[in-house]
Amino acid sequence: MNIENINNEIFKINEYLKKCLWMDFEVCQTSFIQAEIAGRKDSSINKYAISIIFEQPYFIQGPLFWSLDNDKNFINLASEQEFTEINTKYQIEEGYYLFKIIMEDFEGNAFYIAATGLKCNIYEKNPFK
Repeated sequence: MNIENINNEIFKINEYLKKCLWMDFEVCQTSFIQAEIAGRKDSSINKYAISIIFEQPYFIQGPLFWSLDNDKNFINLASEQEFTEINTKYQIEEGYYLFKIIMEDFEGNAFYIAATGLKCNIYEKNPFK
């Protein structure tokens, strides 16, 4: 996946989540083919509002459950410094992007995932209406 498509998906995710008052996220599925995280308004409801599928994940670091911090963008590409620090420890292969997800109540820590691309599926266009 090229950087333009990556940035378009990141923008789509962040714009959607800016409209949300809250959202609980979880890691739903992981394999060598894809990893999926999904969010919903209430963890007692078995219906997701959004899911993000990461293609060919290589590295994942973070908790399995967290909440949206709606004061910040939810997802970005990691900074060059963050990439270097993680790459030094885990040797991320060429062709992978390092995504950084901001979580509420985990001050100074983030959820990281290295993958070749991502795709967002929005199931509830207006989850708070």
